[in-house]
Amino acid sequence: MPIEVELKLSFPSGALPEIMRHPIIAGALREGEPDTLDNTYFDTPALTLRAYGIGLRLRQQAGGMVQTVKCSAQTINGLTRRPEWETPWCGHFDFSGLTDTAVAALLTQVRNELAPVFTTRFLREIRRISPRPGICILAMVDTGLIEARGRHFPIQELELELVEGEEGELVRLAEKLRKTLPLEYENVSKAQRGYLLAACNNVEANSI
Repeated sequence: MPIEVELKLSFPSGALPEIMRHPIIAGALREGEPDTLDNTYFDTPALTLRAYGIGLRLRQQAGGMVQTVKCSAQTINGLTRRPEWETPWCGHFDFSGLTDTAVAALLTQVRNELAPVFTTRFLREIRRISPRPGICILAMVDTGLIEARGRHFPIQELELELVEGEEGELVRLAEKLRKTLPLEYENVSKAQRGYLLAACNNVEANSI
């Protein structure tokens, strides 16, 4: 089962230039060009997937569209470890590649009920950080918006994703960056914020 291990940090408005100038970020290898990611999250009208802790997303990015399924996991100090399955979009939902049979069965059962719930659109810049042999971390800087029902909420995040090495390396890198940058551990995912926004009855959505 593919496992995604990442640590999320949020930063305040206006801090992006300072983050990109930081020696650890500025000195790291650039991973491709900045890319705008358009994401649509799906669920049933009764929000069945949310109830079972399953996220279903279609992402439009350079190179095509990708279907992603994620399962919920506990997040502590921004660090999350959870199953994730990504497959190229073939024009319809395809859950045959999921190795968790219970998740695949549920998604197949509700497939005809699935509809968009909220979207995210953000610019992502990626740096590959390898402080020493055997350690590789992708630092992904995301800036954009979560949108639902005509409301929006800002995305201002630094995601650290483990490619190679121990999970503790993410925490060590985060602590180094937090010593000189206005970063806070983020325990609420983009998807969780999207669901909150979709359910929000308050016009002042940014108060969530």
